[in-house]
Amino acid sequence: FDDLKFIDYTGSNFNVSKHSNGLATLTFSNGFKIQNFSKYSEIYLGKCSSCSNSTWINDNFNGFSYDKVLVAGLGFGLIPQELKTIDNCSKVDVVEIDQELINYINNCNQLDNNINIIQDDIYNYNTSDLYDLIIIDIIWNSNEMTEVQYQSLETKFLNNLNTGGALYTPVKEKWVIK
Repeated sequence: FDDLKFIDYTGSNFNVSKHSNGLATLTFSNGFKIQNFSKYSEIYLGKCSSCSNSTWINDNFNGFSYDKVLVAGLGFGLIPQELKTIDNCSKVDVVEIDQELINYINNCNQLDNNINIIQDDIYNYNTSDLYDLIIIDIIWNSNEMTEVQYQSLETKFLNNLNTGGALYTPVKEKWVIK
């Protein structure tokens, strides 16, 4: 990521602040913070063998291949960008509920133009498209999603997986293969 493209921003749902070290922090109205730290996408995509707490993720990604991916949650766009530009996925769709965040990320011209961002709530979103990997990255603590909420997403999106595809919710440590 070109950290210079992120700009300071004060909005209704979040703020972005740049730091002297070049990193930017995205702070949501609930107080949760994300930094545009490159290891984030490496950890969540099973590419960081030296990172603590990544063994479960690495084990699931070991030998798993994917080309068409749906990501629930945009953040700074680290995961979708890595999927498109490093992993060379042919299709990367992102569902993000917050139009303000979508506008900010689009205005920063940070993401590959072939990443498709859809403004919708993942719980309401419906598609007939099929994916090899669906990543549910909308929570930061496992208690932010009830088991009922998780089960509703699993039931809903299993039909959108290609055979052998995975529904992956990293914070809940859920990995379901179709």
